[in-house]
Amino acid sequence: MQSISAQIFGLLVAAVLFVWLFKRIGLPPVLAYLAVGLLAGGHGVGWMAQSHEMDFIAELGIVFLLFSLGLEFSVSRLMAMRNIVFGLGSLQVFVSSILLIVILHLLNFSLLTSFTIGIIIMLSSTAVVAKLLKESGDLNKRRGQLAIGVLLFQDIAVVPLLIILPLFASSDPNSIGWALLFALTKGAFVCVLLWAIGKWVLPKVFKEVALARSDELFVLTTLLVSLFAGLLTYSFGLSMALGAFLAGMMLGESHYRHQLEADIRPFRDILMGLFFVTVGMQLDIGFVVDHAGIIIVALMGILILKIAVVMLSSLFMGERKQDALACAIMLWQMGEFGFVLIALAAQHNLLSVEQVSFLIAMGVISMALTPYLIDKTPFILKRLGMLERAKFAFEDELQSSTLYHNHVV
Repeated sequence: MQSISAQIFGLLVAAVLFVWLFKRIGLPPVLAYLAVGLLAGGHGVGWMAQSHEMDFIAELGIVFLLFSLGLEFSVSRLMAMRNIVFGLGSLQVFVSSILLIVILHLLNFSLLTSFTIGIIIMLSSTAVVAKLLKESGDLNKRRGQLAIGVLLFQDIAVVPLLIILPLFASSDPNSIGWALLFALTKGAFVCVLLWAIGKWVLPKVFKEVALARSDELFVLTTLLVSLFAGLLTYSFGLSMALGAFLAGMMLGESHYRHQLEADIRPFRDILMGLFFVTVGMQLDIGFVVDHAGIIIVALMGILILKIAVVMLSSLFMGERKQDALACAIMLWQMGEFGFVLIALAAQHNLLSVEQVSFLIAMGVISMALTPYLIDKTPFILKRLGMLERAKFAFEDELQSSTLYHNHVV
């Protein structure tokens, strides 16, 4: 017990110091948490031992993040975004996957290994992008909506991928079709069930809670609803984050939306920090140093390919050049669900130990570079001549100047 307490205390001290330091030098907190994980993990100082229980608690950060994200997207708004989610999202997933599989197969990887690595690299990070969008206030801008739409489709696509990989490793590939049909049926059922609960049950529950006029009861009910939705979808073999998003989306049309978001924010931010710590703990610095050259080449290849696919897909869907490129820059990294697929593939011997280490290194480094690239997006667009009267680059500065001068609330 004393050992666990000392580990947690050390983690909190490191988190406070690193977040403070990174904020002072103008870097986002995401990088601070990754650095803490790198320091605390088995490849660093090693005072924290990564466990399944810690990974599960860290995943709750993604659950609360997706719940608060769902509050921003009501059913009517999601239906208005259906062309982005199911149009641009599906286009990005299928084109990126096919191109990556073909390229990897041409590099003498087996077809099964090419498929496994291709779908892992194809995914982007909902946790990183959504957190940065909420911090910057770009969630409701067109580029933010494009990115979130693609990420939502990717999160949906993870469900059949979690089923396909173990089946590919088995000796009975003929069962894939039935397994996918069963998974889609389960997914449709749980979505309808959550929709019914959110439409007819939750509004009455929160009305009674509001009448009690108890802040503690309101916070507890909010946490209970988030976890219930996540665990419900998890029990059906789906993503916990997807269930939390659906629950938040149902409550996004209620009168309590802003109070719900305010109550969930402290838990979301702390647990999201823990999630990024667990991601940082997986990076092996020794492996990165030994394979630095090929990792840099691979990251450059992913950067170019994913940005090109997302940008061209967005332009094909009729989006503006600056929004298409800004969205593409947000989505170039590997995602947190990629780590889940890596672990699953390794468990079924679809990837070698070296391939697993290589993918983890690329995933962590790409996540770490994303905040910097997003911050430099206005500069990149300006250099490429994609800014219309420099509005994109300086709109935040203009908003800040009008907010703090001669402004009364």
